[in-house]
Amino acid sequence: MKKRIIAMSLVLAMMVAVVSGCTDSSKNTVIQEVDYDPAVEVAKYELGELSAGDKDFVIQLGYRDCDHMVPAIIGEKAGIYDALGLNVVVTKTGKIMEAMSSGEMHVGYQGIEGAIKSVNQGAPLFMAAANHLGGSRYLVVSNDIKEPKDLIGKTLAIGSGAETKPEWRRWAEELDIPVELKNYEVVDMGDKDKVFALKAGQLDAFSACDPYGSMVEFEGFGRIMATGWGAHVSDNMDEGWGVCCIYCMNNDFLNDHPELAKRLVLAHALSIKYLYEHPYNASMMFAEGFGTNPEVGLKTVYMKTVAEGRTITWKFSEENLDNYIKYFYDFEIPEEEIPNINDMQQFMSTDLLETCGIEDFNTFIKENIDANFPIGDTYEEWLAKAKAIDGIGESTASK
Repeated sequence: MKKRIIAMSLVLAMMVAVVSGCTDSSKNTVIQEVDYDPAVEVAKYELGELSAGDKDFVIQLGYRDCDHMVPAIIGEKAGIYDALGLNVVVTKTGKIMEAMSSGEMHVGYQGIEGAIKSVNQGAPLFMAAANHLGGSRYLVVSNDIKEPKDLIGKTLAIGSGAETKPEWRRWAEELDIPVELKNYEVVDMGDKDKVFALKAGQLDAFSACDPYGSMVEFEGFGRIMATGWGAHVSDNMDEGWGVCCIYCMNNDFLNDHPELAKRLVLAHALSIKYLYEHPYNASMMFAEGFGTNPEVGLKTVYMKTVAEGRTITWKFSEENLDNYIKYFYDFEIPEEEIPNINDMQQFMSTDLLETCGIEDFNTFIKENIDANFPIGDTYEEWLAKAKAIDGIGESTASK
């Protein structure tokens, strides 16, 4: 069928009502006071001195509206940036690569494919740390779709280039439906608009990261039918991980402000530690930062940190990047569509992770998280323990 862009008049008319249903600005913050002192955490690490110029320097940090990038919000709301002496302006934008290429933005949370293409084209940036390994990319369907074959001939917001992406090819294979997009009405649309359109009945399915899948399930007008992992992840979730989103940095910023750069990577890692150690409050930060319901925030964090494995991490290796690229070849994606890395050493560096003092991620999880929040916990089990750890009673809980 011919690809088209959906007329959004009805969808846009609903936006105010839908968004106001997510949050209520008249209420106090949902973020709780918990037993966490960022200054105490920062004091555990040996840091260099900040120059007068570094102390005054304003760091521009970007992230887009995807749950994978929640550490950006945690660093700000948990006081981690301030404790490290960092003056950080956090901006949600879909133009991270453009801003970092021009030098207007110094560090950002970015999807791996866009970062690879930007560096290959000469953008002055590099991968300084991992952020999200995979999972939490969903095919979300309306309640009218009872089984996969019902998608044939329907309107899908999966992007006009989906046929050359391993994600769609994997879903088509798993669901036993045609991979050729001519069998569907395929449209291109922003993630927020997809949710509005699905609720309005103008869409039958869409692909997106969270919180959009969880939002649909929470409001009850659809469900997640399939998950995209971005690599051949083993059943026990121990092996095969690729890379989904990264923590990238401008090269000139690193050269001009090496101590700030080191502290930023430490802030990123400490924000991830907070996510695992204080998941309830991290969920509230996510909900408030993304303007969604607290329960959606809770279910989103549960998916990232337990249900789908320990997918948010600062640790990465060249093997993760190789697994990501191999996924394209395994699904016979045309060579010109594969985001091969032209120069691995130019694209990635673990130097800041190694010098900022942060501990090994796997050791951190084993010693601090596995006993309290083991993989395999149900959402209800996880939520009860998350509340208990931070002393959240029913009178203060948002759920």
